Amino acid sequence: MDFFKMIELFLNFFMGQRQKIGERSHEISIEILNQIRRILILVVITLGALTLFCMGMSHLIERILNKLDEGIFVFTPAIGVILCFLLICIGVLIYSTNKNVWLDIFKKEKVSEPAPSQNPIGTQIESVISLLILDFIKEREFAREHKKERNNHGDERNE
Repeated sequence: MDFFKMIELFLNFFMGQRQKIGERSHEISIEILNQIRRILILVVITLGALTLFCMGMSHLIERILNKLDEGIFVFTPAIGVILCFLLICIGVLIYSTNKNVWLDIFKKEKVSEPAPSQNPIGTQIESVISLLILDFIKEREFAREHKKERNNHGDERNE
C-alpha cells in the first residue's frame, strides 16, 4: 500500500501538484519536531530526577555518617526532608521510565483542522442537488400511492 502512495506522490510531483507535496512535507516535519521535543523533555526529566536522586542520596549518607561519628543516631527533620525528596525523585524516575509513557510519545495528536471555507456556489449546487433528490423521492412515493389506488380499484371491480 505504501508503494502505491509513493507512486502517487511521485506522479503528483511531476504533474504540477508540488504545493500539496510541500504541505505534506511541512506537516511531516512538524510531527517529527513535536515527537523529538517530547522525547527530549522526557529524557531531561529522567536525567534531572536521576541526578537529584544521586545528590540527595549522597547528602543523606553524609548526614547519617556524621550522626554516627557523633556517637548517636537521631532522626532529624533534615533527614526526613531528604527522604521525602528521594521518594519524589524515585516517583519521577518510575513515571519517566514507564513503557506506556514512552509509547504515548508516538501517538499522533488530533489537530483541529480548520473548517473548509464555505463556497457560496458550492452550497448552491448542494442545495439544488438535495432538492432534486427530494423531488425524485416524492415523485416515487406519489407513483406508489397512485399504483396502490389503481390496484385497489381493480380488485373492487373484479369482485
